Amino acid sequence: MGRDNTSSVDSGNGFKLADLAGQQKKAIQGEFQSKNTDSDEQVVNARKAVNLSLAKAKTKKRAKLAKASRKKNK
Repeated sequence: MGRDNTSSVDSGNGFKLADLAGQQKKAIQGEFQSKNTDSDEQVVNARKAVNLSLAKAKTKKRAKLAKASRKKNK
């Protein structure tokens, strides 16, 4: 794949970043692929589990920051 860089700005890092984002997106989509294509229930449950774990991690992080803020303000 050639680089379509006709400007004077080197966009090599941009291509690397876009490639990395594409790899991460493919990895996430791969987690939701089911071997049983006739059953969508497994995919829905997998998404629920991932969303729940992300929500728990976000809540823990916010609680930790709130605790640090309260400790700082005392």
